[in-house]
Amino acid sequence: MKKRQSAKTETKKSSFWSGLCLGVFCSLFLATVLVYTYLSVGGFQIQLDRDRPARLIRDQIKAEAFAEFNLFVEKLKRELPVAIKRAFQVPESLFIPYEDGAVSLPREIGTAAREQFQNLAVETVLEFLQRVDLAPYVEEIGQEALAKARQVFNQEVAGKTFYYDAHPLLAIPVQVASE
Repeated sequence: MKKRQSAKTETKKSSFWSGLCLGVFCSLFLATVLVYTYLSVGGFQIQLDRDRPARLIRDQIKAEAFAEFNLFVEKLKRELPVAIKRAFQVPESLFIPYEDGAVSLPREIGTAAREQFQNLAVETVLEFLQRVDLAPYVEEIGQEALAKARQVFNQEVAGKTFYYDAHPLLAIPVQVASE
C-alpha cells in the first residue's frame, strides 16, 4: 500500500509543477504581448530642450571660428613680408619731375626708398593685425549658428516621430517634443 500512496504523491507533485510552469509561461507570454502592444502602439515621448543642442553647436562653432581666424592671422603675418616685396616692385631708377624736365636719382636711393616703403607697409599692416579684435566676428558667427541650429531643430526634429527598430518584428515609435 505504501507504493500506491507514493505514486499518488508523485503524480500530485508532478501535476503541481506542470501547472506552475504552465501558469508562469502563460503569464510571461501575456505580459510580453501586452508590452509589445503598448510599445508598438504607444511608444515613448522624449521632451528635449531645443536651446541646449543649439548652444552646444554655437559654442563649438565659435571655438572653431576663433581658432581658424587666429590661424589665418598668424599665416598672414608670416607670408605678408614676402607678398609685399613682390607686390611693390619700384623701378631701380627714380625720376623727380619738375617744370622743365625730370631729375634722375641714383640707383642706391631707389633701392633704399623701395626697402623703406616695403618695411613701412609691413610694419603698418602688422600693427593693424595686432589691433584687430576677432571677438565681434566670432560672436556674430556664433549667433547665426545658434539661430540656424534652432531653426533646423524645429524643422527636422521637434514634433516628429522616429521609429527605433528594437527587433525585426518590433519598431518602437519615439516622438520628440520640444520646450
